[in-house]
Amino acid sequence: MAYYRPISIEEASKLSGLTKSGVIKAISSKRLVAVALNEKGLMLSREQVAGEPFSEADFRKLCRRYVSVPEACDIVVKTDAMVMRDLRSGKIKGFKLNGKAWAVEKASAEQEFREYLASPRGRGQPRRIGESRSPRVIGKKTKKPLPRSKSSVKSRPRGK
Repeated sequence: MAYYRPISIEEASKLSGLTKSGVIKAISSKRLVAVALNEKGLMLSREQVAGEPFSEADFRKLCRRYVSVPEACDIVVKTDAMVMRDLRSGKIKGFKLNGKAWAVEKASAEQEFREYLASPRGRGQPRRIGESRSPRVIGKKTKKPLPRSKSSVKSRPRGK
């Protein structure tokens, strides 16, 4: 299997000299092959756009290595905001498909999860079991709050 590099529509338009809408028209007229990633973005082969030898079957096989951000969230057990932070910092590998969608390398997400499991658990402040910082804890007898008193400052009458 030859190595193909997936790219976004924006990268394809820069490489081919077409506009984004021109690349989309080429995809719809079957002149270019694009693989959808979770209905959010399209991946194209850099080699195909550049006019180099290209195998559609091998490219589709390569695209299975990529997942969307929601699927990456399931792999690394993090929120989408945390996965996006890791993508931007380079902790998890991936590339931007369009303004909102990212293609995340599945192996990179799995590696991040393995590293997280292997790391020591001593992060942050330990939880206090049976204690609370709040004076009002369910089941704990507390004094009733003092009734609110009206402000000692009286409002001025409106008008003259």
